[in-house]
Amino acid sequence: MKKEISAILLFSSILLASCTKDAVNPVVTSKAVSTQTTATAPVTQTGTSDNAAALSSVNGYLRMKLAKDSINTDGILINFKPSASAAYVPGEDAPSMQGFGVVSLASLSSNNVPLAVNTLPLKPAGTSIGLKVSAKTDGIYSLSLQAIDAIPSAYNIWLKDGYKKDSLNLRLYPSYAFNIYNADTASFGGNRFKLVLRLGQ
Repeated sequence: MKKEISAILLFSSILLASCTKDAVNPVVTSKAVSTQTTATAPVTQTGTSDNAAALSSVNGYLRMKLAKDSINTDGILINFKPSASAAYVPGEDAPSMQGFGVVSLASLSSNNVPLAVNTLPLKPAGTSIGLKVSAKTDGIYSLSLQAIDAIPSAYNIWLKDGYKKDSLNLRLYPSYAFNIYNADTASFGGNRFKLVLRLGQ
């Protein structure tokens, strides 16, 4: 009888220990592994790497227009290409030809050549492009962003007015009105305006 009771007690303690082990340990281990896997998955790192690559290899363009009214206008194309040079390169850029129009607009290469088509790289550190504006008569004119293609939204596009000490985010407000006074050479030419493309603010 004592042997039977001892055997029952031994079996019961083994069963209790086994149940306690199976009920607690696998669940805790499973949850710990699941949480750790989720927390260490490299999703953020991959996304950041992809964004950095996209920001440093932009193939896109924007178009700008200078206008006195709906008839008297002039436009330029600024084309972004990673392998391009910021300096004037024949065949890659197109020089601006001064015509007989009421208004004239050109962008400036890094070596100060007025261009109708300007091809250059867009750098994550920021890109600055001079604009040359002129008009035959005094008056109110407008510079506007006419089109934008494949330039990441992370880049703000600022129009800087050195004459008025003003700036405008063209993504938010695509047109800027200003005066030209032919008696005041600082109000036109190649030193008043520049486009600045930069990340964030």
